[in-house]
Amino acid sequence: MPRCHRAAGTALLVAAVLAVGGCGGDTEPATAHSSAVPEDATGTEPTAPADDEPDTDPAQAEEPTGEGLSMEDFLAAAGVDDTLVNQLGEIADANNYGLGVGVETDLEDRRGLAVVQVTTCRNVSVGHRTWEGIRYSDEADGATEDQAAAMADFLRTEFCPHVTPLKETPLPEQTLGGPAEDESGGRGLASPLTWWDGRYPRVPWSKACAAQTGMPIGDPVAYRLAKDEVVCATIPSATPLKEHLINVNIVFSSPVDEDRAMKAALALLPSDATATEPTPGTNPDWSYLDGGCLNTNFRTATMKGLMDGLEEDPEPWASALYYSDGSTELGAVGDYTGKVKQISLSTGADEPGQSGELTC
Repeated sequence: MPRCHRAAGTALLVAAVLAVGGCGGDTEPATAHSSAVPEDATGTEPTAPADDEPDTDPAQAEEPTGEGLSMEDFLAAAGVDDTLVNQLGEIADANNYGLGVGVETDLEDRRGLAVVQVTTCRNVSVGHRTWEGIRYSDEADGATEDQAAAMADFLRTEFCPHVTPLKETPLPEQTLGGPAEDESGGRGLASPLTWWDGRYPRVPWSKACAAQTGMPIGDPVAYRLAKDEVVCATIPSATPLKEHLINVNIVFSSPVDEDRAMKAALALLPSDATATEPTPGTNPDWSYLDGGCLNTNFRTATMKGLMDGLEEDPEPWASALYYSDGSTELGAVGDYTGKVKQISLSTGADEPGQSGELTC
């Protein structure tokens, strides 16, 4: 299974992203420049997880998420009306962010792009992205310098000021003390959401995950594993992956050594998981970022059983990518230093590409 990325692609792909609920599909769309990538040219400076109290008023109307979410619902909850959507569409058409040179987008296309840009605005507001990074990202995806600047300026001055913060749903009541393993022998990765809810306390995404991993499209969940350690994930809505966390990010409040990172990864894998020799990775050639990571694959026969029925070709593998600062759609933010701030833990093995190099 390919490693799941957080970002949507162009406006035409947004409806599929909303339907799938983020990570968890068997295929990954190609991206075009759309300011959709949670990327930062100068590097992110994630904040440490704060207290576990929600920072939103539960009495407020919650933003609709998950199965059945429409673009209209999403935009209405974000405070974006069709007038603003059409203004964005006009900028997009003039700067080749739509369907192609000289092709005018319709309202539905423009709503798709607006959904993507709502997330862009929110990522800037929580410190996960910068406007400089957004411009660089769009240029890396094919926009000219002038086109990227025009879109970023419109977002910054006209569009984003209207976007409301994400209203998180109130945290559920939980009864903790559940078993260390789920019914199939999993201990986190590929385990059902019901197991997670009986094992670890949920915490607000906005405080625990937003600055490090960005604002989600779909249903986010965050769990506190230790005082300085949280898990950030998005619930797949695609059947049969629904409510099994097959891709998670482990985030530490400050960088830890590799021994601690390995223990954190193993704690969320079946007990038969054994680590292979680590492999250093670098950002892909097409990325404008210089950065690196470290990958460790884990052989685990139990993982194949956990994934049996969730995908066509289950593998007896899991993988962990270590980042010293953070992970992005275009690679790692900064070099790998031997300290670990974030672990991207996924089912399946990560292998070097055709170039022989493993990419972050």
